[in-house]
Amino acid sequence: MIRVVLAVGLAAVLQVGDNVHFNAAERASARFRYSLVAWEAGNLLDKWTHRLALLTPWAQEGPRGRDALDAYLELSREIGRLTYEIDRAASVPDHDHQVLAALHAELRGARAARMAVRNDAEEKIEATVSAVLSDLGLGSYGPVDYPPVDIRLDDPPSVVVTSPRHAISRGDEALVTPGLSVIEREGIEDALLAGADLSALVSDIGGVATYPAIVRSGLPLRYMLQTAAHEWLHHYLVVHLTPLGLRTYRSNEMLAINETLADLAGREIGDLAYVRLGGVIEPPPSPQPSTVKGEGDERRFEFGREMRATRLRVDDLLAEGRIEEAESYMEARRRVFVENGYHLRKINQAYFAFAGTYAEQPESSNPVGEGMRLLRSAAPDLRTFIVAVSGIGSPESFAALVDEIAGTR
Repeated sequence: MIRVVLAVGLAAVLQVGDNVHFNAAERASARFRYSLVAWEAGNLLDKWTHRLALLTPWAQEGPRGRDALDAYLELSREIGRLTYEIDRAASVPDHDHQVLAALHAELRGARAARMAVRNDAEEKIEATVSAVLSDLGLGSYGPVDYPPVDIRLDDPPSVVVTSPRHAISRGDEALVTPGLSVIEREGIEDALLAGADLSALVSDIGGVATYPAIVRSGLPLRYMLQTAAHEWLHHYLVVHLTPLGLRTYRSNEMLAINETLADLAGREIGDLAYVRLGGVIEPPPSPQPSTVKGEGDERRFEFGREMRATRLRVDDLLAEGRIEEAESYMEARRRVFVENGYHLRKINQAYFAFAGTYAEQPESSNPVGEGMRLLRSAAPDLRTFIVAVSGIGSPESFAALVDEIAGTR
């Protein structure tokens, strides 16, 4: 997820946000530029206006609390169903325009109904995550969370990520409007390759740590809670003036530490909130046997293992300066993933650079992920873990802490 620096109370200004000097990614995607300033103007006051309106005697009746959240989730499922039906109906030759018109009308109605319960659904999510944070004693001063948990269920922008071709490293980035077509995405990526010799990827994201934080609408409840907690941790790290929060953008290594902490701890906080709402977390199912298509052997295909092997091989090829061979290899491997049910549009240096920021992911060869898991396993509780990592101000201090813990085990 993308982070922001909080200023002027708790208003957010994204580090890669609106500025005067455009980088290569911003120039290539200029006609699709997403303005966080405009988004804040349309959402920050709306949230607080709704809260004040609930206190008035003429507040409208409607579902509140868990009822509103359940209604929101059910409407999201209905929106997903209708979108699928529209795509299916439109794919038929000589499709029935009346059927499509009726489906579109239903879709508009479902979206309007979901908007009517959105504010109350958000408040239930915020209250549940806040209750977990209070139980943990994290970021709370008496009954008040600092900063308060505040989210907006919305479609977050997509992000244009770039990397040099000779190495995997995050470079210029830009935010673009959500919902771009494949043709529009590939137009931006091709322009960056041809004009700046950069590997590029236009990727969707689950949330943005604006204030309120953008959390993707339509997520299943468990992942919605995990995303809300993830983005709140970015707020926490900055508002509490922690070394990690204040030094995140000094290097890609610090960015990876920040994101990996938010990933790992956000999942744990989100799961506690999910259970608090009555959710049951089932153990992961045993992997089903399947063969690796396109590789000529009978190994069971496991995404994590195969992606990890792909990343390590790409690292080796790029280290040897074999750029074109690495790019051909990534495309060949992408086809193997597609043949095995993982519909990846593109695997390139930018893909690995973006995914690799979250060091627990198989696309990453960053040792931060393993180190972070070690620190969590050594901490007596979640709060101790978060506070310890938030005090890290450099990659060297992170490595030293990991070495210290490893030496005592």
